[in-house]
Amino acid sequence: MQKDSNTFAHVIQSYAQTRQLNKGKQLHAQLISAGYPLCIFITNHLVNMYSKCGDLDYALKLFDKMPQRNLVSWTAMITGLSQNLRFPEALETFCQMRNAEKSPTQFAFSSVVRACASLGWIEFGRQMHCLALKCGFCYELFVGSNLADMYSKCAKMVEACKVFEEMPCKDEVLWTAMIDGYAKNGDFEEALLAYKRMINDGVVIDQHVLCSTLNACAALKACDFGRSLHLSVVKLGFELEIAVGNALMDMYVKAGDMESASNVFASKSECRNIVSFTSLIDGYVKKDQIERALCVFADLQRQGIEPNEYTFSSLIKACANQAALEQGTQLHAQVVKFNFDTDPYVCSTFVDMYGKCGLLDDSIRIFDEIADPTEIAWNSLVSVFAQHVKKVWGTRKLFQLISVLLYWRPTDDEPEYLVAIDFF
Repeated sequence: MQKDSNTFAHVIQSYAQTRQLNKGKQLHAQLISAGYPLCIFITNHLVNMYSKCGDLDYALKLFDKMPQRNLVSWTAMITGLSQNLRFPEALETFCQMRNAEKSPTQFAFSSVVRACASLGWIEFGRQMHCLALKCGFCYELFVGSNLADMYSKCAKMVEACKVFEEMPCKDEVLWTAMIDGYAKNGDFEEALLAYKRMINDGVVIDQHVLCSTLNACAALKACDFGRSLHLSVVKLGFELEIAVGNALMDMYVKAGDMESASNVFASKSECRNIVSFTSLIDGYVKKDQIERALCVFADLQRQGIEPNEYTFSSLIKACANQAALEQGTQLHAQVVKFNFDTDPYVCSTFVDMYGKCGLLDDSIRIFDEIADPTEIAWNSLVSVFAQHVKKVWGTRKLFQLISVLLYWRPTDDEPEYLVAIDFF
């Protein structure tokens, strides 16, 4: 233990960067055992190491026991809390720092603004914006990017644009925040225009920008623009990135180009996940190509990837559309196996499927098993009744039934469907 503080700090920092928590703990224990004085400099590095390795409780314990704290101490704790998604605590610690009359750094500002974005606390975020202006940090890229991201996530695109336009220098992070904000707020045309401006400004494109722009293309079914993005993906070597590949597939699927979607899927055989499979399955379902959808599902199972509720819902919809009862009942067994038989969305699709296959009683039984029926579940049940009632009693009785379903409120001790049926 003859090493100086700088050497220990360097070692602790390396453990933080490589997320080697156990080695960091061992070194910490050795320092304590040897009676090495844990000055602010070393303790700050330890707080940072524990935070980056995910042991926030111990980082907080160390932080709380510090007899003195400097600006680095506060920033390390606030950043650690924000990075580990403990946003309310990050904001509380920031307020404590202000009460201690410490001026925040740009990194502390960025972490707090990120917390506000995740919590949707727009008013607190606006206060941080004002404080950042006062402290002269608003035009720092790190702070500006997070402010634009916060406003866009809170659906305040006018304010996000103002922050963006006032920035003297714009990097790929700031551009991505704007493009992603436009896309998530439904302004897809502006997202594509922002991407074009970014290219014209010569800003480096990364995978995050490409994913956001591809999502906008998917929403607009702008296949030609999407194909030009595909060329950029290949040129930049991002075709094997899972998120980019999935965004490409989704774009082609939504544009109805299943051949291109299938080619993207085939080209990324080593980097597929459940999103990749579900996207392709959903595309085939929308094209009423149930056999191809089931083949992709079989491939998914062979590769040992577990389906999710969206995978099953797409396949069940396909069976419903084609009244494919045999495949539907097989899928029902799979749903039970993977414990999705209580998922409201999956159950709603079964209500629809069994109804379209002529099994009204099964539809009603599944509906009754849904703990808290959603609007989707009710719509499925109404649709099933509509098909059966119209077939048996005609259009007039159908509208009478819908009126009952819309306005009738059941008592706790009688099934809802019985009263609707007894109406006749």
